[in-house]
Formats: sequence, structure tokens, C-alpha cells
Amino acid sequence: MTETSDFAVVRDRLRLQMFDATELGILDLTTSPEEMPRVQFVAAELYIGLQIGDEAVVTVAQADAWDVSFTDALKAAFESLPPLEIGADRGVTEITDEQQVAALFLDPSRAAGLEVSGDLAIVPLAQTRVVVTGTDDERGFARAIEVADELLAEGARLASIHPIGSHNGQWSPFPWRDRFPALAEAISRVTREFGVRAYKEQESALDAGDVRVLEPKLDKLETGGTVTFATWLSGTAALLPVVDNVFIASAQGQIGVMGFAQFIEQAGDAVVRTELAPIRYYIPETVKISA
Repeated sequence: MTETSDFAVVRDRLRLQMFDATELGILDLTTSPEEMPRVQFVAAELYIGLQIGDEAVVTVAQADAWDVSFTDALKAAFESLPPLEIGADRGVTEITDEQQVAALFLDPSRAAGLEVSGDLAIVPLAQTRVVVTGTDDERGFARAIEVADELLAEGARLASIHPIGSHNGQWSPFPWRDRFPALAEAISRVTREFGVRAYKEQESALDAGDVRVLEPKLDKLETGGTVTFATWLSGTAALLPVVDNVFIASAQGQIGVMGFAQFIEQAGDAVVRTELAPIRYYIPETVKISA
């Protein structure tokens, strides 16, 4: 028995850790199932795992060798944490401690000291930078957009741009774009930029052979809004990201454009949604669409 396979030995060194779908999706491309981080799903793109001290994360193989459930292992790490410290503004706060963020995902009641408007909501921008507010507080979500812009300007990696809300202790995606129309354009802008960066991160880990990995690009409109697009050469095998528009190039040099949904419908059943995260669609070379 190795040291890390004995739960009693590592119990007091366990630390909570956040994971996101893009991060796990990239690891899945290069890591065996047994060596993947053992995680528990939270909501949207978010997961919680464990780390042993400052060492590597707890893998599936390690967790399966313990004589306790993974839920109990998470509980052990959770119970070692001090209470959540809350700043002067009890309606909107930021958490920069990854373990405290993960603990809040496990038990939303840790934020009981906050005085939020509506249900508790979290915008989990990064493992060490989340905004906590209320589902009825537009000011809190405006702050989240400001923080997202700061992180994007710094070139920092974002974990997610999709808020989650807690209702009766259960987390679920929160539709902030629909809830706050005045913020809709800014939300769309940061969401698109987050998506483009996530695809770029994924692209560096993909080994697609002869299949083209199409790169999403961001275009700023004169109105101040943004759109995403990718360019596909008709009749070539490719992995297509989810974008607003698909530019279609023909071998003869003609170029046309379609909205994403229209393109998928026109391409037909030959196009397959893959299990990659972020999502990509596989287009076989047999698909030909006129530009």
C-alpha cells in the first residue's frame, strides 16, 4: 500500500480544489482514466476535487483505493477550513481563496453572513477570483463583468463566465443575460471572449492528425458588439467550434457565410457533436456545402 492510498495517512493534508470543464477536457486528451483527477460535479462547468498538501491532485485511482467514499473525503477537507470571512459590503463580495470557493460550492450556507438580494449567486471567473452576490442584484453582476474584463486584460485564465445560483441549497445555472437586459451586451462580449480563449487552450492539446482544428475568431462590430466566427473549407474534415457564424470557402475561391445553427442543419446527420470540452463538432470530408 502506498502512502497516498491510505486515507488515514493523508486525511489531515487534504485540500479542496476547483476544476472546470475546459481544464478537465484537456486533461482527458492526454491522461488515462485512472490518472484523471477525481472530481464531484457542482453545476454548469464546475467541479470540486482534492489535493494532498501542495502535491499533485488526488486521482481516480488514489480515491478508489481509499476505504471511505469520495464524498466523505471532501467532507474531511471541508471541515478543516475556517469560516468564510466576509468584507464590509455584505451584498457583493469577492473570494480569492480557492479552498473557500470550493467549500461554498459544497455548502452554500457558509455565506449566511452575507445580505444578498434574492438567492445566493456566484460568478466563478477563476479558481482564485469569484464574485458572490444575489440573483436580484444587478450591481453584483456588473461588478463580475468588471472583474472579468480585468482578468481578460491581464491575460489570466478564466475558469467560467457562467454564473450559478443556489436555491434551497442546490446549485444550478443562473440566466443572467435574461435577468438583466441592461447588461446583456457586456455579458455577450465577455462570454464570447471567454469561449475563444477556451478553444485556443484546447487547441494546443488536440492531436487531430489530418483533421483540421478550426480556430474561432472574435470580430468587433461598429456597434460595439462582438461576434465569433470560424472558416471551413468545404469538403475537408474538420473540428468546428461553436461560433456565431461559419464562413464557408470553396476550392474555387468562393466564400459564403451561415449562422451556426443553419450550418449544422444544412450539413445534416454526417456532422457529429463530439465529447470534447469545449464542444466541437466533427465534420467529415464527405460534407460539401456551397459557398
